[in-house]
Amino acid sequence: MTHRPAASFILLSYCQEDTIAESVQSLLDQDCEPIEIIISDDASTDGTFEKIKQLAESYSGPHRIMARRNDTNMGVNRHIEHAIALAASDLMIWTAGDDRNAPNRAQRVIDSHRQTGAKLLYSDAETVGPDGEPGENAYRRALFYNDFSTEDAATAFSLYLGATAAWHKDLYRKYGGFPKDRAYEDLILGFRALLEDGLHYIPEKLVIYKEDVGISAQLTKKISTLTNQERRTRMLKGQLAVLEQRLADARTFGLADSFPVVRKMTQAAGKIRARLDFYDGIGAVLASRHYGWGAKLQGIASEGMRRLRNR
Repeated sequence: MTHRPAASFILLSYCQEDTIAESVQSLLDQDCEPIEIIISDDASTDGTFEKIKQLAESYSGPHRIMARRNDTNMGVNRHIEHAIALAASDLMIWTAGDDRNAPNRAQRVIDSHRQTGAKLLYSDAETVGPDGEPGENAYRRALFYNDFSTEDAATAFSLYLGATAAWHKDLYRKYGGFPKDRAYEDLILGFRALLEDGLHYIPEKLVIYKEDVGISAQLTKKISTLTNQERRTRMLKGQLAVLEQRLADARTFGLADSFPVVRKMTQAAGKIRARLDFYDGIGAVLASRHYGWGAKLQGIASEGMRRLRNR
């Protein structure tokens, strides 16, 4: 292909040698107009990339294949940003090395994008547990499967199933990248697309999604080894990073600080800062000028009770 492809289908992998072959094959089997397929490995330490190379080198179909590996581990968000730079198409369809894609996923996304001009498209999924049993479809509780309120989305920490996402580079060009630490890209991109009135839901199961086995699950397992306080502060820092990015994005979009959604996020961020400061001592909360007395009292009370329960 010498012209720009209709979409770039991007698979990001890291140490997923047990599932990567099925995931890659589900991209190679896409029944659609010619597209670009990028398979990018984040310096896996197991046999993941060797399996990727074997499948890519044996492919002889209509799609353009790029199989590559990072020299060093970048982490999820930096890896996403690197893949964006590699993509030839503005429309990027995303998947991971532990999920499988329906053979019509790419064409379904391309057609929906052409029809709607949406900046972010997402769908339903068939979920399976770690041992192959039917999943619980917990993702359906995420906000965008039930509600498109900007006010609700402003402080929500579950918007849609990121494994089903496709999105346009405009959401990156206009607003920039993502926070480095524990701020999942779907929480950032979903809010950006909502600001732009650019969401589109495809009510079809276009992804087979494995619950509790992906890269985010690996992070969760690492967190489980931390103390209660370490886990709590890590979670709060992640939420604060999301809110701070959403505030920056709202201002880039053109919302004033007096706008109700901006005020709501500012207040929510203040409450989280008070909760974090609690772990530096009550004096740190009382002395802070970054939030009001309501946030101070709430932070001391809520985190104090949590500390007592966890003893």
